[in-house]
Amino acid sequence: MKVKRFVKDRTMMCLFILFIGVLFSMKTSYCSPSAEKKKAETVVAGVTIVSLDAPLRASIGRKVNIEVVVGNEKATKATTILTVTCPTSKQQIGREAETLAPLSSQKITYTWNTEGLKEGTYIIKAEVEKLPDETVLDDNIRQIEILMQR
Repeated sequence: MKVKRFVKDRTMMCLFILFIGVLFSMKTSYCSPSAEKKKAETVVAGVTIVSLDAPLRASIGRKVNIEVVVGNEKATKATTILTVTCPTSKQQIGREAETLAPLSSQKITYTWNTEGLKEGTYIIKAEVEKLPDETVLDDNIRQIEILMQR
């Protein structure tokens, strides 16, 4: 009788230790919900490139309009730097500070001088600098391609 109880107690102890080991390996916290809450609170949206528009094809030597819509996803006013470049030709098309009202967007249009370019595909890239507390950064950059022809 004592042997059966000893085996049963030992089996339960092993199962308990195994259960605790699985919990630690999953890095799940059942004891401290505040730890999980802190992780969720660290996601902070900020500024974003809502859209980047330009013609798919353009003629070399003509000026091309590049339209960028910049958005503020915060409930407070935000100031950032918007930079529009053509990495293919190493040109800076425009750069300026933008101050956006809370939860708003603004359209900015730049004119790209295409004189002296060769035929081919050119990348246009728009980027807003991150805000000091911003953690969502994948929407701070957009790029498009324009086919330049004679």
